[in-house]
Amino acid sequence: MKAMHKRTTLRSVLFTASSVIALLGSQSATAQQTTSDGPAAAAADAGTPPVQDGASTSEDIVVTGVRGAQQKAINVKRESSQIVDSIAAEDIGKLPDVTIADSLQRVTGVQITRSAGQGASVNIRGLANVLTTLNGEQFLGASNITGAQPNLTDIPSTLFAGVDVVKSPTAADLTGGNSGIVALKTRRPFDLHKGITATASVQDTYGSMTEDWSQNGSALVAYHGDRFGILVAGSYDHEILSNKNPRVTNGILKTTDVQAGFDVRRDGDITNSTKLGDGDYFYNPVALEFDNSVTQRERIGGNASVQYDVTDSLQLVGDVAYTRLRNRNSGNSAVLHGNFSNDSYLPTSQIDSNGVVEVADMNLTRFQMHTLNQYSRSRSINTNLEARFKNDGPFSATVRYVHGDSRSNYDESDVDAWGTRGVLTPTGAPSNCAAAAPVNCVYFNPGSISNVRANVDWRGDSPEVTFLTDVTNPANYSLTSTWSYGQTQKAMLDAYRGDAQLDTDWGPLKNIRIGGRYGTRDVSNDAYRYLSPAGAAGHLYYYKDPGIVDTVGYSVIPIRKFGDVPSLVTYAGNFGPVQGIPNIPAISPGALDDVNAYNQLLFPGTKAYQDPQNSYRVRQRQISAYAEANFDGSVGSLEFTGNAGLRYVKTSLDIFSYPTGTGFIGDYAWNGVAIAEGINKAKNDSNDFLPDANLSLHLRKDMYLRFAYAKTLGQLDLGLFGRGLASSYAVNGTRTYQGQPLDRNLQRYSAGSAGNPNLELPRTANYNVSYEWYFNRSSLLSVAAFYFDVKSFLQTNTLIELQPDADGVVREGGPVTRPVNGEGGSLKGVEVGFQTIFDWLPGVLSGFGGQLNYTYSDSGSSNVDLFGKTLPVPDNSKHQANAVLFYQKGPLQGRVAYNYRSKRFAGFVAAADDNLAVWNRATGYLDASASYDVTPKFTLFVQGSNLTKENEEQYAQFKNFWYGSSIFERRLTFGVRIRN
Repeated sequence: MKAMHKRTTLRSVLFTASSVIALLGSQSATAQQTTSDGPAAAAADAGTPPVQDGASTSEDIVVTGVRGAQQKAINVKRESSQIVDSIAAEDIGKLPDVTIADSLQRVTGVQITRSAGQGASVNIRGLANVLTTLNGEQFLGASNITGAQPNLTDIPSTLFAGVDVVKSPTAADLTGGNSGIVALKTRRPFDLHKGITATASVQDTYGSMTEDWSQNGSALVAYHGDRFGILVAGSYDHEILSNKNPRVTNGILKTTDVQAGFDVRRDGDITNSTKLGDGDYFYNPVALEFDNSVTQRERIGGNASVQYDVTDSLQLVGDVAYTRLRNRNSGNSAVLHGNFSNDSYLPTSQIDSNGVVEVADMNLTRFQMHTLNQYSRSRSINTNLEARFKNDGPFSATVRYVHGDSRSNYDESDVDAWGTRGVLTPTGAPSNCAAAAPVNCVYFNPGSISNVRANVDWRGDSPEVTFLTDVTNPANYSLTSTWSYGQTQKAMLDAYRGDAQLDTDWGPLKNIRIGGRYGTRDVSNDAYRYLSPAGAAGHLYYYKDPGIVDTVGYSVIPIRKFGDVPSLVTYAGNFGPVQGIPNIPAISPGALDDVNAYNQLLFPGTKAYQDPQNSYRVRQRQISAYAEANFDGSVGSLEFTGNAGLRYVKTSLDIFSYPTGTGFIGDYAWNGVAIAEGINKAKNDSNDFLPDANLSLHLRKDMYLRFAYAKTLGQLDLGLFGRGLASSYAVNGTRTYQGQPLDRNLQRYSAGSAGNPNLELPRTANYNVSYEWYFNRSSLLSVAAFYFDVKSFLQTNTLIELQPDADGVVREGGPVTRPVNGEGGSLKGVEVGFQTIFDWLPGVLSGFGGQLNYTYSDSGSSNVDLFGKTLPVPDNSKHQANAVLFYQKGPLQGRVAYNYRSKRFAGFVAAADDNLAVWNRATGYLDASASYDVTPKFTLFVQGSNLTKENEEQYAQFKNFWYGSSIFERRLTFGVRIRN
């Protein structure tokens, strides 16, 4: 590992050094940049070309850096006909934060979720179903291509000029967002000064937990002539990110006094009651998994744009955007597994009055090291062709064609390496090993120990593990169980759009806009499982486990001790901040990098077979048309502007799924793949009329009062409509049925999940009022109130269904989760924002400026917790705040930013008949950056994210019931930027 670290560091240094030399050798020309980050992408889409800065001369005074970005963002908000917030790039290739989502968290009311510590998705004012557009139209991301919102980690932030957050849509805006629109804006050549513009940057980032370096490079070259312009930009990222997620897995049991064998709450009453009021039970996590996962991302992005003024009245625009992402998440986990039994906790455990285990004293017959390797390969191409007509007359128009094509492949391989011997299983001939141990029965993992004693203490900041049994002897381990699966996703998008505008002089009516759009989106998900031949009969297996008794009555899966596969074995450590776990032998995650080679090594002849239960195709068609009137005028001395419109949307969904019967390929249906019996087609059609209105009263030239109303129609992940019933099974262990023992090796129905073709699309009615005071060119005070009337919240219902066990007998069944339209509810709240530059201060102090904002978002849903308390909308923090202090004076600029989110509801976990509400605790992230202009064309910069190494913690119902953590690292970036 040390040698690899040295090679990585050297590579990192060489990468930076060679890039700097190349940049310094580039030709110089002219130019600072300006952009047309102008008030409204929607205005351009409605037929009016955006105001271009291309006509600017080299004598223009252009404010750049953090001050310039703030001014541009304020101008977007002030000049918009809607309620909008914005962020703008401080320089070409430099948004304020590492990712687009990280920058968006600074916007009032925007909350983000993270992937490996980086911003991945957003909600606005606590409500999801956010529409993300590219230059005003729909696009396909490289991953999450079935989803309603693209994964923002796909998209290199260096390629964007800015982002608008539209909180009150107009009829001209694209349909698809309930809470708002995140409008991504790339640069086009006419946005830049005439002549040639060229910029580039390189940077290295160090992670405090991975102790490794990541590289990034980006460049842009553009030419703006009298009538023709072309721009080409590219970006490359190679990132190594800590992505630890210690957690409760395999569910939670509700263990009674009788089942546990002791008085769990020490109330002197030993019963078998699971009643809430009796308190004679405790919550028994089936497994505790402590991991050391690392995510590696390689991302290549590029975009190109051409603009051509054919005449003074006609402009042609062409854009193409490309993203390719390679993402590997891999690592090892130490798994303290109760094997679905009720007797793994000892009386010396400390259990509180709510049944929460605070200190676990465990005697485990199942201790294992889990190895995970997930690898995805995805890419997307989005193209746009536009023709814009505008002359000196009152009529203008835009016609536009958008095409998107995305592909994504995902493979996952898993290994459970047991350090305990497990239970007896028959080999070589049919036999019953439950009551006796004949000579043809062996343990899962022969030659190992019977049990592991371990203690887990949750009373500190992080779990602390103490092993009372030696778990470091490789002779005790075998490669016990392994399985692999994956999916291929494809998506195509086509949209044809026309918009027209007629300017009028009919009193306060400024113009009338009309438009229409026809769009299709076709998404398919082809799931598969890797089945391996084993035994003389060549039976096919998905799970390969010597404990699995096949259709002939015994197991044919070979037992592989670690000594039999030395090339696959490593020692796993680095489980911090979880304390007390030593270096433990495990199967190396790197051995699973090539899923085919790994499976062929262990089981020659392994092939991928389609899994119809997890495969589907959904074709969406939308036809929409709108009419909108824009007006301005005055009543006495009070000036006003506004618009009102109506949008009609017809949505048609064709949903194709693959029903299965009793036929299957492999050893048992659950351990192979079901055989599809034809294709089921379902239709889901809807028609919506979506009115909206925006009114802005200009109380003074620097003071606005805005009102907005809109009905909105959102989108859902298309997989929610298409997925069939997919089931999982688990070894019976010590469970009984109707008081009678069962074969320990019997595969019992564990859980299932399925889609729902009858889901309704999410709909809301949104009300907004906003007060804005622009008390100087770079300053703003705003106060807004909002109310979302949500017709129905999407929720998942988990109900116990009588599904058959692996032997075909229906016993207790298990939980099956399906998405449904729940009851409606509301979100309401207030936003306050303030930003200014302290240029009235003397001397160097005049370079300081700041931003403060706070959002209060209160919500209620039909969900209730264990005690019947109404729960908020998932992922909504009631309180959110941002504080940013920046400095820019001469060649020096710096920025410190803090983001706070209060706790948020994350969903439910079932514990027998109890539904426990899962919460994310409050979090706060501190980031900072600084740069120095060595020359006007050469800048050195440093940036730090998550400086306090904040983690995200989850608890189940009770604040001391630890449910999991997301462990994120501190990252420090060093780089250079050069411009001509």
